[in-house]
Amino acid sequence: MIFEQIATVIAPVFIVTGIGYLWIRQGLSFDNETISNLVMMVGTPCLVFSTLTSMEIHLATFAQMVLASLSIIGCCFVSGWVLLKVTNWPINTYLPALIHPNTGNMGLPLVLLAFGEPGLALGISYFFVNSVSQYTLGMGISAGSFHPLQLLKQPIIWALLLVFVVRGVDLAVPEWIASTTRILGGLVIPAMLLRLGTALARLHLVDLRQNLVVALARLGFGLASGLFVIWLFGLTGTMAGVVFLQAAMPVAVFNFIFAERYGRNPEKVAAVILLSTLISFATLPLLVGFALQLASPS
Repeated sequence: MIFEQIATVIAPVFIVTGIGYLWIRQGLSFDNETISNLVMMVGTPCLVFSTLTSMEIHLATFAQMVLASLSIIGCCFVSGWVLLKVTNWPINTYLPALIHPNTGNMGLPLVLLAFGEPGLALGISYFFVNSVSQYTLGMGISAGSFHPLQLLKQPIIWALLLVFVVRGVDLAVPEWIASTTRILGGLVIPAMLLRLGTALARLHLVDLRQNLVVALARLGFGLASGLFVIWLFGLTGTMAGVVFLQAAMPVAVFNFIFAERYGRNPEKVAAVILLSTLISFATLPLLVGFALQLASPS
């Protein structure tokens, strides 16, 4: 039974990502910028709004997820900084990759397939914190500076504020708004997986030994931090499973975008993303199986 559950979760991830990968390998056109902007500017805010207003996720539960994700980010930040200081490898290049996992392209599809709509709501809460951290801490490390007003340009922030208003005053969302945001939010999961596949098809390996160490460190820090936070806060059930899976994800593709924008050895970051994702794919049955065991009643 557990093997059937694992296959049900990972098969769609492999298949849809594989379609994106083969699409590029066949020389077919795929507008990465348009798809990425559509997902980040339209799809993701609609998914956040639709999921968090239609499902019963209490403020205390949301706060737990925020605290858990912030704690894991903090653990990975400290661990990554120490590793890079000891090895004398470039902090501006590697630290964002060690901190921020792929909680969107891989994490959201996995938690949805593993735990259904309740898991997706929790996964979005984690994804939200990771996204904010990427556009503040991650971008700041890559750029060497940070401007708080950058946050106001992120539609996901405004979507969450609308969620707080709707839930806070117990407003009924009109059906036409609910239907529209549900349809637009529905494009996110398949688009993210296709985007992941196309990104992997375009990445190349360089400086194998150094980048393999960083890729393994990302996965190791995530696993260790996730398990530590689950134990520290006494998380159980679906929440424990979601936190574990999201923490264990490989390096987020957006780290490459920031490295390329600010000239922080983007080819090395690309190699780390590729290596960590390949390792993650190889170990996905174990990760999903363990997450399902975490979430099952004892």
